[in-house]
Amino acid sequence: MSENAVMLRDPVHGYIKVYDYELDIINTPAFQRLRNIKQLALTYLVYHGAEHSRFGHSLGVMHLATKVYDALLEKHRHDILKKWTDIEVTRNRMLLRLVALLHDVGHPPFSHAGESVFTGTDGHEEYTRRIIDELLRPTIENRYSKFGIKTNDVIDFFVRGLGVEAPFIKEIFSGELDVDRMDYLLRDSLMCGVQYGQYDLERLIHTLCIVKDEQTGTVRLAVEEGGIHSLEALILARYFMFTQVYFYHARRIYDLHLARFLETSDIKPPADITDYIAWDDIRLMSFMRDRKGDNDHARRILDRDSYVYAFQTPEHCSPEQRERFNVLKSEVTHRFSDAGEIIFDAAEKEPHKFQRTDFPVVLRNRASVVPVTRQSGIIARLESIRMYRIYVAREHRSAVGDFASRFWDE
Repeated sequence: MSENAVMLRDPVHGYIKVYDYELDIINTPAFQRLRNIKQLALTYLVYHGAEHSRFGHSLGVMHLATKVYDALLEKHRHDILKKWTDIEVTRNRMLLRLVALLHDVGHPPFSHAGESVFTGTDGHEEYTRRIIDELLRPTIENRYSKFGIKTNDVIDFFVRGLGVEAPFIKEIFSGELDVDRMDYLLRDSLMCGVQYGQYDLERLIHTLCIVKDEQTGTVRLAVEEGGIHSLEALILARYFMFTQVYFYHARRIYDLHLARFLETSDIKPPADITDYIAWDDIRLMSFMRDRKGDNDHARRILDRDSYVYAFQTPEHCSPEQRERFNVLKSEVTHRFSDAGEIIFDAAEKEPHKFQRTDFPVVLRNRASVVPVTRQSGIIARLESIRMYRIYVAREHRSAVGDFASRFWDE
């Protein structure tokens, strides 16, 4: 195995080691494009430090995937993973790093905010697989085949991981406690200048472990009882980043303006993958400038003259309140038909899915394994975010807001 590597400075993790065969992937046009795909779309118009890109995030995810893998290997090399040969250990590590590095390579301009038009129902994951298959295959085959890694292994990993015998490998990369959210919470928090996304990363990684189901033989990612508070901190960090940053009203409206602009423009999803990667934030902003004169949403983004919220519900709406908001939407649309376009927003997110995924906690005596929702009252009781807003042009804010507030209270 080649050990030639460079050390890249990262604002979140310090030094990130990158091997020469990974540099060949990073230096491709398909990956370099991620420098021009902002992690948080137009958030920089509100939090001016949020200029970071999918490029840095992808490196961070690869770095954390490696740290978790190495920690689990050190902890379980002589018990659960004792049948792995040295060749398998090395190959699985390389494959995990490569998949983590490429997991966001298919994102459209402005990340999730651009998905409605550029990726449609396929989502950016399908474009990630196409880029790997159609554009990165020669590089992967040239640099990784000698290590027993083929392009199809990378593509298959996104769906199946390493198979039923080692599902914990895929859980490192994609799950309720994955390195993707470990990185973006810290990175977004730092670059936005807030503290909401902070948690004890080192303690969390140190207390991760794997458990084997004796009936099925599958090996799953778990956390030791001593890491419960670190896990709770991660979940709460994600919860607060959504309530305080991602769903912040002044930030959220720019995503909505961008979506409206894309829906009313003549952009068509490129069928050819080479045409697809030619689109990035820079090209889309240029396209927006060309249409500023005849598209109000483009003008509002470029002039930072966004709509403002006239009304918003509590953060945790009940089903009855959600129905009440739907009635309110109809009333506002009817009564203020002369107020121009009115934008209704549904900001909904689950802070976790542990009720359905049953994430295991290994108790201190290692005599039993229990679901995390039984071990943590905080995680078990944390409510989903369901917040609804009405956005209008600034001159209509008072009239619409007064009516909506009276309607809601009555």
